[in-house]
Amino acid sequence: MRMILFSASNIYSFFVGVVILFAPACECFTSCLRHFTVREHSYSNPPGADRILCRRLAAISPGDTIAVFGATGGIGQLVTRKLLLDGYNVRVVARNASSAASVLSLSEAAMATDKTSTTTKRKKGTLEIKQIGLLDTDNEEDLKKALQGASGIVLTVGTTAFPTKKWAGGNTPKSIDNEAIRKVSRALMANKQLARKVVLVTSIGVTRTKEFPFVILNLFGVLDAKRAGEEAIQEAAAASGGTLDYAIIRPGRLVGGPWSNLDLAKLMKIEGGAENGVKIAIGDSLLGDCKRDACAEAVLQCLKNESCKNLAFSIASNEERAFTDRQWTESFTSMREEN
Repeated sequence: MRMILFSASNIYSFFVGVVILFAPACECFTSCLRHFTVREHSYSNPPGADRILCRRLAAISPGDTIAVFGATGGIGQLVTRKLLLDGYNVRVVARNASSAASVLSLSEAAMATDKTSTTTKRKKGTLEIKQIGLLDTDNEEDLKKALQGASGIVLTVGTTAFPTKKWAGGNTPKSIDNEAIRKVSRALMANKQLARKVVLVTSIGVTRTKEFPFVILNLFGVLDAKRAGEEAIQEAAAASGGTLDYAIIRPGRLVGGPWSNLDLAKLMKIEGGAENGVKIAIGDSLLGDCKRDACAEAVLQCLKNESCKNLAFSIASNEERAFTDRQWTESFTSMREEN
């Protein structure tokens, strides 16, 4: 499989630049599974360490628990659905459990009586909702409990790039894309046994804030905040001694449902084509739209494909057929060689 890079002059017309001007920030959220190599200097042997090591040596697979932050957003909803259908147990971490349950189309009758936790069976996987607001807590123990037993973490949190009603209650880019992600990062660094994989969804343009159209998109600091969140996750992985991998997915302007933000793509019902074809490239080099469903599939692939490890890549949709598992493997492998 050959990856294709397009320059801005080949892709973007002035009209598309104007479209992006009014686009909100991408809803932004497990690097891919791999088999761990044991390094003697990375592990001590306190009582119970063998059991922890055995758990960490296993690859992420259906039946494991994945904690999802931002599950009520467009990408988050699709990621949650795909994980459940593939047999993963999903733990949604949300500020309001009842609201999250409503968005995720859960039945009130299926909810548990516990006000902070809701569990229901969804086909192959089990869905649980934990009520914890990242913006409302500085208690590391709350996050530790939310992440306990999770093999992977998916972060698809985000807000609008420009001031809207969604900023009410402190939901600004700095709070959501930077500070909230840093809380998760600190929890991972303080408790290295919490998870093995973490995937963060951000946006194209995070390293190109001086270029058009990103200089406009970043007027209120959304891309700076997303980049700071990326760095926090990379710091957690670096501090883990090799026990935590990451993947950072940078999608183009999000199109296709579910539409969770009021923007031009929603108003015009821009679906992004019938196919889920994508082009991906290491770093932050692409331009274009990205279907939410295609981005969600990339998240899933980063969980189950062991060729994806410690990668930050951009992704945009095209009119070709969706990648096969083999093509995802080839793409991840190629990007790791370039990295």
